[in-house]
Amino acid sequence: MNISIVTDKNYIFVSQRWKYSWLNAPNTTAWTYAQKKDFHNKVDRLIWSNWSSHFTLKVSGRSDFAKQYKEKTLRINFDVQWVLSNEHWNVDVTKIKKNDSKTSSVRWSSNIIKLDTNDTLLRQTSKKNPAYVQYPVVHEFGHAIGNSKYASKGMHGDEYKKKSPHYADKKSLMNIGHELRSRHIDTLISELNTMIPNTTFKVSRVYQSYTI
Repeated sequence: MNISIVTDKNYIFVSQRWKYSWLNAPNTTAWTYAQKKDFHNKVDRLIWSNWSSHFTLKVSGRSDFAKQYKEKTLRINFDVQWVLSNEHWNVDVTKIKKNDSKTSSVRWSSNIIKLDTNDTLLRQTSKKNPAYVQYPVVHEFGHAIGNSKYASKGMHGDEYKKKSPHYADKKSLMNIGHELRSRHIDTLISELNTMIPNTTFKVSRVYQSYTI
């Protein structure tokens, strides 16, 4: 991913370049350009609306930048770009029927994301409790920004696994819910803290405003 600090507008911009491979499950029709464009636009909107502007950061340290922003906050925006080359991620998207299901995943070490056409649909994640819902692509994007045990500085992965220290936090987006936590951007914070000498970034607030 690319991480940019946009100083004149007080925000941090995180962008990923996705190169798609358009695949088909049995008995599905070939992809049209309009369908490809529609899928990407849905992905981009869901990621933007459910990740962007939900975190604010504070800055401390001895650098000129830290001193300038000592009393200010910065928000983080996220974007996904559809590219044909120079990609950050190779994204395999399989067209499946509306009532079918397929396991999606992010392979951090090989830069591969696997999605299907139902990943932009809201999904109930608990048979016992209908309040637990999430968009699969929004969850998978969380892995792609560092919520992976294989990330170079990542500290978290899927939290719905019993071995996770956050297994009890069912409302978390990286569990079976749809709420963000400050830990979900730990990898980004680690990277930001290497970008400007003598400058430390820290999450000051998380806003819960999920698009359902």
